Amino acid sequence: MIKSSKSPVILVMLVTLIIFGGALVYFTMEYLSQVTKPEFSSIDAMGHQIGMWLLVVTMLAGMPAVGMGAYVMYIGSRIHVTQQWPPAGMGFRAETPVMLGDRAMLVGWSVMGLGFVLVVSGLMLPVVGWKFGNLFQ
Repeated sequence: MIKSSKSPVILVMLVTLIIFGGALVYFTMEYLSQVTKPEFSSIDAMGHQIGMWLLVVTMLAGMPAVGMGAYVMYIGSRIHVTQQWPPAGMGFRAETPVMLGDRAMLVGWSVMGLGFVLVVSGLMLPVVGWKFGNLFQ
């Protein structure tokens, strides 16, 4: 069975989110500083502000999605390794029917796949916000 230890997993997730978030902010600001012109008219400045706000909001919305996706992938890996749904220690009622073997492995792979889709969509959300923000410039 898998040893249940939450604090190292949370710490790894937090450090990963901070590193990727910081890198995303840094590279986005570098790219925006290269493509923007030094002088703005008032309308251009307002469009730039709207685009930046959309970028910031989508980045803030994407980071929890990445964290949730990582957790869902972790749950899927527990299901796959133990070949049991629900995995031990998840807090389900004792009357819950247990799925074992190949069916549980299929559920584990499916849950890991859904977690991966959630991580990718959380990482792509700022890109979509940036592209949508460029419509205002």
